[in-house]
Amino acid sequence: MLSKNSISNVLKEYRKRNNYKVSEVAIYLSNEGKPVAEKTVYGWESGQSLPDAECLIKLCALYNIVNVPRAFGYKNNIDSSSLSAHETEVIRRYRQASNMQNAVDRLLGIEQEHSNISAT
Repeated sequence: MLSKNSISNVLKEYRKRNNYKVSEVAIYLSNEGKPVAEKTVYGWESGQSLPDAECLIKLCALYNIVNVPRAFGYKNNIDSSSLSAHETEVIRRYRQASNMQNAVDRLLGIEQEHSNISAT
């Protein structure tokens, strides 16, 4: 489980990465039906409090956090729930283009790995 400080550090880092001012975050949340004061956002970023789940989801959307568990420090094995929309689309198209799979495998350098797996 992450501490308040870990969550607050991630929120502050992503806000800064996206070049948002605290005032802009407060306005965004208000426009999204979750009115908060700037001091509330500062409180989240300093670890004094945490946003509720709905605010956290809205913040992740604003900050373009696609893989929420990874952004907040969870390091699980890759599974379908941790894939971005782009990764999911790449997999879907790879599966549809069976005639191109060998070329993609060579490009990615997994041709040998794939043939070793098939041979076992």
